[in-house]
Amino acid sequence: MPLRVLHLEDDPRDAQLVYAVLSSDEIDCEISVVETRDGFLKGLNGPLDLILADDNLPQFDGLSAFALAGELRPDVPFVFLSGTIGEEAAVDRLKAGATDVVVKGRMDRLPFVARRALAEAREKMERRKAEEEVLRLNADLEQRVAERTAALVKSERRLQVARLEAERANRAKSQFLSRMSHDLRTPLNAILGFAQLLELDTLSEDGRESVGQIMRGGGHLLELINEVLDITRIEAGHLSLSLESVNTVEAVNHAVDLVRPLAAQRGIEIEVGQPPSPDLQIHADRSRFAQILLNLLSNAVKYNRQNGRVTVWFEPVPEARLRVKVTDTGAGIPAGKLALLFNPFERLGAEQSDVEGTGLGLALARRLAEAMGGSVGVVSQVDRGSTFWIELALGDGVAATVEAPRTAPAHNYHETNGVVLYVEDNLSNVRLMERVLMHRPGVRLVHAPKGEDGLRLARDEHPGLIFLDLHLPDMSGEEVLRQLWEDPQIRNIPVAVLSADATPGHMRRLLASGAVEYLTKPLNITRVMNLLDERLHRSEGL
Repeated sequence: MPLRVLHLEDDPRDAQLVYAVLSSDEIDCEISVVETRDGFLKGLNGPLDLILADDNLPQFDGLSAFALAGELRPDVPFVFLSGTIGEEAAVDRLKAGATDVVVKGRMDRLPFVARRALAEAREKMERRKAEEEVLRLNADLEQRVAERTAALVKSERRLQVARLEAERANRAKSQFLSRMSHDLRTPLNAILGFAQLLELDTLSEDGRESVGQIMRGGGHLLELINEVLDITRIEAGHLSLSLESVNTVEAVNHAVDLVRPLAAQRGIEIEVGQPPSPDLQIHADRSRFAQILLNLLSNAVKYNRQNGRVTVWFEPVPEARLRVKVTDTGAGIPAGKLALLFNPFERLGAEQSDVEGTGLGLALARRLAEAMGGSVGVVSQVDRGSTFWIELALGDGVAATVEAPRTAPAHNYHETNGVVLYVEDNLSNVRLMERVLMHRPGVRLVHAPKGEDGLRLARDEHPGLIFLDLHLPDMSGEEVLRQLWEDPQIRNIPVAVLSADATPGHMRRLLASGAVEYLTKPLNITRVMNLLDERLHRSEGL
């Protein structure tokens, strides 16, 4: 493509000389020669690569042309051509931004100047394009950042809404668990409570058998409620665990001791194998590990044959883990049904037999084991028996030992005297407590149906023991306990919480807040009377 040149010149010979000089140096060019301002303006509007301008013209001088080109076409190189320009004037023009100054007597320099000017112009244009590209990329980046920021803000708002919704759902689940625990256990408190009182009475053989049926049915229902609530807590993420190193051998022996009476009824022998070490430890929640062991052992007894055998043994497995295995000599389970065992309420037809069960024990055992980082499994052979196992990580450090059941000191109930304040709004529960205290004639019961009434009576009666329900019509039991503790006159009165809310969080919170006992409904009547004897016992001579 030829070089496009705008030449401001009034002398045709000089114009021809310029063309000849450039052509002789093999510069292909198209030169438009003008000598007036209007012609120069018109030339500026066309395509241009280089501007050459004579410094002195009669109608339009080079400086005016330079100013006009700088305003309209600053991207085009501008070279002054002059025959009379002095050195000082040339320097001024270069300082002003001219590309170069060529003296007409040295026109041989013009090709070199033209090429250099074009190279500089190309470099300048490329630099400008690069700068424009950088500016464009910056603007694009800023736009993307703005859009991304807006998206993040929107996403953050969505996450906040989702988080608030999840928190609300969790609160609703917690309230549901607390409410269900309370509402399901409350009627059982009356059923099992009065049945326990009947067991204390002198009954005929038929009467004792009837009460036994009530106790077994109520206990079965209580077991079902506990297991359903436990599974619901796990699924809701509300299961509270206290993981520690547990002495496995002690835990197994303790569970076996609890199951032996049931096994003895069917002539079943329970044998515990030799552990790899007497100090063998696992990393688990002690009470939940015991719960799983009791489930596996009781199943091994219930579904075993008469005069069968149950064996418990220990098997170290890779990755620093341990399996506790429970093997029975029962009928075994077909391979096709093994996968159904851990489904809630699945009993594989045992519901048609006389073996009691809920179908939740194994489902709960698996979920509890998984919550502790472990697993539960089974292998079985028809007509040979089954082996159920729980696998957990080995523990380290000092192992937690299994506590022996606490036995209340023996007291003569005739020495149990004093006042008991019962803050409870459920009249059937109050009636049950009245019947309990008939076995402690030295104890007077004062009833408060509301929290405010309970606080007033605590100050007036100053009882030796307060039984406090958590669900009251005017305020929570926790608030009553807090106000009791804030009053110096009554803060030393021992408070035992009696509640159908058996959630672990409530138990820990209330005990940490000052309650001396947390008794869950249905009440264990023997435990209630032991607490009365312990707190209201008066030694002889007082």
